[in-house]
Amino acid sequence: MAIEQTKAYKTLRKSLLDGLEVRGLVEEVYRDKVEEYMTLWRQLRELQEDIEERGVTVMDEKRGMLVENRSVSLATQVSKQMLAIYTALGLKPAENSARRSGVDDDEL
Repeated sequence: MAIEQTKAYKTLRKSLLDGLEVRGLVEEVYRDKVEEYMTLWRQLRELQEDIEERGVTVMDEKRGMLVENRSVSLATQVSKQMLAIYTALGLKPAENSARRSGVDDDEL
């Protein structure tokens, strides 16, 4: 199944678009940034799958030694770009679970 057909993809995309609509940001430029974010989200999932499959290090056949799986550093770069887009759209991370449940940090 294509990743665009997964529930996670559809839920995230809808959430991002709904967040923009609530704030009145319905212009195409904002929707385009959501699509860019979703493209990066797909790429990040592919990189994570590669890391799970091959590990964080891989054998460099030319040098005959283990080297970093390039997917590790690429995943970091993609994640940073996703955060930049998320921030540029004015979206904010959900409050942490302790605050949502009414527990103050002082009580911990």
